[in-house]
Amino acid sequence: MTIRALSLESSSLKTLTAVEAEVNRSNQHELQGVNSLRNIFGMGRNTVNAIFSQRGSSLECRVQLTWYDSRENNPNRSSEYRLYFQSNTVMDIAKAGDDLLIGVTRQGQIHCELISR
Repeated sequence: MTIRALSLESSSLKTLTAVEAEVNRSNQHELQGVNSLRNIFGMGRNTVNAIFSQRGSSLECRVQLTWYDSRENNPNRSSEYRLYFQSNTVMDIAKAGDDLLIGVTRQGQIHCELISR
């Protein structure tokens, strides 16, 4: 529950675009791999468990995230990282312009907190 403050070792704040947040625009369940996400997940393919929550609400769910280079099978092209997330009730309510705080707790848990505008 994220009615209380989160204590994160490292984090990335991502403002969601329409194709990242709205299923009527895209059903891919992916975020663009910005540099601050590379600082959290590194340069290799990585699948981890994560907690998704909505700020100020008791809404919370646990899903898997996969960090990967969408061009990993094409060595002649530059890397293009993405963060894939499983469908979940938190992201079902996300809209373009909302922020998603993605971070690592001191215990090593990945936490993704939706901050609705």
